[in-house]
Amino acid sequence: MNNKPTLIAVACGLITAMLFLAPLTLGGLGFVMSTFTAMPLFVVALGFGTFNGIVAGVVAAVAVSVFTGFYGALAVGGATLFPAIWIGHMIGLSRDENGEAEWFPVSTILFRMALMCAAIVFGFGALIGYTPELALEQAQAIMQQIAAAQSQASGAEVLSAEVIKEQSAAIANLIPLAMPISLLLLMVLNLILAARFARKRGWILRPQVNLPLETAMPQVAVGVFAIAIALSFLSGPIALIAQVITGAMVGAFLLVGLATLHFLTIGTPIRGVFLGITYFALLMSRTLAGVVALIGVGETLFQIRARRGDPKSPSQSN
Repeated sequence: MNNKPTLIAVACGLITAMLFLAPLTLGGLGFVMSTFTAMPLFVVALGFGTFNGIVAGVVAAVAVSVFTGFYGALAVGGATLFPAIWIGHMIGLSRDENGEAEWFPVSTILFRMALMCAAIVFGFGALIGYTPELALEQAQAIMQQIAAAQSQASGAEVLSAEVIKEQSAAIANLIPLAMPISLLLLMVLNLILAARFARKRGWILRPQVNLPLETAMPQVAVGVFAIAIALSFLSGPIALIAQVITGAMVGAFLLVGLATLHFLTIGTPIRGVFLGITYFALLMSRTLAGVVALIGVGETLFQIRARRGDPKSPSQSN
C-alpha cells in the first residue's frame, strides 16, 4: 500500500495551519504568508484527489483548533479549507467521452468560484455584524489616524475634516465590491501556483490548461452580473448583497478579460510590454479594471477568441 499521498496530505495540512496562524507570531510578514494558506490544500487536491484533500483539511483544522479553539478552526474551514477542497474536487472531475477524458469546464469552475467568494464575504460580514455604518466608522477612524500621523510629520494639517469624510465614504462604499474581487484573485493565484508546483513534481492529475484560451465564464454569468448591478442601486440588505455579487462577477470577468488580452497578443512583438503596462495600470486604476472586465463580458457574449482563431499554438499557456 502506497502511503505517500497520505503523508503528503498530512504535511500539507500542517503547512496550511502554520500559514493561517502566521499573523499571530510574525506580524506583517505573517499576514503576507497567510494569503497563501490555500495553496498546500490545492497541491494535495490537484495532485492526489479529493480524499487526500479532505485529509489535509482535517489535519489543518485540528492543528488550528489546538491554538485558537473551535471557532478558529471553523473560520479557517469556512474561508479556506472547504473552498479549496471543493475547487480541487471540481478541477479533478472528468468523464469518459468516446474513449477520451472530458474534464469539468473551466468556465463553470470560475463561475462557481466567484459565487463561492461572494458567499464567504457574506459569511464573514454576518460574523462581524457588518453594516455600511460600521464600515464608514472604521474607514473614518483609519483616515483620521493617517491624517494625524501626516500632520505630526509635516507640522501642518494635511487632510481637512471634509476630505477625510469624503475619502472615508469612498473607501466604505468600495468594501462590498473590493472584498470578493480580492478574495477571488487571491484564490486563483494560489490555485495557479499550486498547479505549477504539483505539475513540476509530477503529481497533478488534470492535463495542463491553456489559460489564455480556456479561461472563460458561462453566458448565464452575464445575466447574473446585470441583475446584481441593477439591484445594487437599491437600498438596504438587498443592495449590499447585490454589491458583493457584483464585485465577485467583476473579479471573474476581469480574469476573462485578461486571458483574452493574453490570447489576442500572442505572437505580437510588443506583447510583453503591453501586458506589463496593463498589469501595472490595473494596480493604479479602478476604471481600467472595469474596462478589462467589460472585455471579459464581451468575450463571454461574442466569443472573441474563437473568431480570432489560434494565432500561434494550442500549447501557449501564459
